[in-house]
Parts: sequence; C-alpha cells; structure tokens
Amino acid sequence: MYSLLLTICVCSADPSGHEAANPLYKSLLDPGLEIGQNVRAKLPAPTMPDALEPAKQTTIIKNLIDRDYSYEEFTRRSVVAPQLIKIRDVTPSDPKAPARGVDVWFVAYGDLKAADDEKFLDRLLNSGKSEGKGRGLTKEELAKRGITIPPGREKHESYGTIEFDFLEKVRIRATGRAVWSKTAESIIAAAEVDPRFTRDPEFPNDWRPITKEGGQVTVGPPQPWSGAGFYLKVTKLGDPAGALFIEQHIIFAEPTGWFEGTNLFRSKLPPAVQKNVRDMRREWMKTEQK
Repeated sequence: MYSLLLTICVCSADPSGHEAANPLYKSLLDPGLEIGQNVRAKLPAPTMPDALEPAKQTTIIKNLIDRDYSYEEFTRRSVVAPQLIKIRDVTPSDPKAPARGVDVWFVAYGDLKAADDEKFLDRLLNSGKSEGKGRGLTKEELAKRGITIPPGREKHESYGTIEFDFLEKVRIRATGRAVWSKTAESIIAAAEVDPRFTRDPEFPNDWRPITKEGGQVTVGPPQPWSGAGFYLKVTKLGDPAGALFIEQHIIFAEPTGWFEGTNLFRSKLPPAVQKNVRDMRREWMKTEQK
C-alpha cells in the first residue's frame, strides 16, 4: 500500500538534515499521523540514522535480524536475499478502524546518486505497484482548497490522488501529500493520506466494500477513511561496498468492515511485500551497471 501513496518528486542534497528539510517526515514522527478523530499515532524513528561508522551500522543490522538470518545472508548481493517484515497493532487508534503498522527492512545494491534522477525515482517507487487510477493535483486544484506549495519546494513536495482495489475486498480512493529529502548519506520519501480531503467532493478519502457473487462484482456505498502515513529511508552503508540499507514504515487505519475480522491482511501482505522488495532491488542494481 505504501507505494500507492507516493507522487514522485525530485530533491537536491540538503546538509541541514531530513527533519529540517522534510516537514512531513518530521510530523509523522511527532506529533504523529492523524489516524482518527483526535487520535494520532507516531511512526517509529529510523532504524539506521545518518552519520554512523560502518561498524555501528553492522551492529544495528545484526541486532535487527537477531536470529532470523545471518548477517551474510541478509546482506547478500541478490534479488532474492531475505527481507524482514513485521506487522503490528498500533495504539492509540479508533476501535472502529484499528491502526496497523507495517515495518520492512532489506539490503539492496546500487548508487545512491541515482536518486537525483527523476525518471529513476519514478521507476523505483512504482515498481511492483498495484493497479490503480491516479494522477497529480494541479496548482489550481490545490488553490481551490486553500493549499499552496511554498516557492522553491515544487521539486520536493507534491499532491496526488488515486483509486485502487485493496486485496480484492476494498475499493479505496485517497488523496495524499508526498515530500522528498536527501542528504549525502540517505534519502527519505514521506507520504500521507491528507485528512483535509476526507470529505472532498472531487477527491475524497473513502473506502467501499467489494462483494463477488454469481460472477458479479458489486461495490458498496462510500465510507470515510482516516487513511495512512508512510516513509521510506535509503541509507548508504560503509560495508559491504555498494550496499544500501532500506527501511519502510507505514501506519494505516483498517476499518472493521474491510475484512470482517479475518486475518486476510496478515496472510496476503508478506507475498506482496516480497515482490515489491525484489522489484526495488532490480531497479537499484541497474544503477551499478552504469
């Protein structure tokens, strides 16, 4: 779901750091994502901060994977190397739409400088993307809602809307904000389903149940959705050479009407994440060949 939130933009290096350069990322950490009426949930801080010596980076990875994988296996230069995924319940949240958290970590190989290329970013974050109809919002459409992108931030910040079917059970319409930032050591892409669009007449944040019976597909009436927030961080490792540590953190609201109390999400998500990870690794590997 995380890749569906992003409208791609390009950013230049900013020595002041991500929290100064990326206000959306900063707000997702604190005060947190608005996940219901008067309810906020904080996304976790990055597992791999900037400005660490290679030995410290290695220690962080070993502590993260613990006994799940060996360090050599986890950092193997391969599209099919393992990834680590954790699905968790998040508090606080709305009992009618409990918040879920998904955290993913893996290692890829490539050149971090490739992130300066807008076309590469587009391929990277749309790799493995689910089918859906989406587009960016224009300045005029944003202005109509009292939203402006500050001068000079047009390459860092954007808004987009999308409609897609989630696990063939729910049709979601969502309008979100995405912000990019980059330092010499890492890049961060942050995105959220913008609550200002919850009941927007043109670009609402809502969901509709999908039912299939007798070969016919029926889509139910729309219901407001409190949405999701996400960030992805790609950090250059000192060792192994060419390695990138990639982490993705997302929190989203899962209304009880989505899956009627079944564990469909927990069973269906891991294969989808694995495909997304492998597709992203392939895109990064292409940057090594240049």
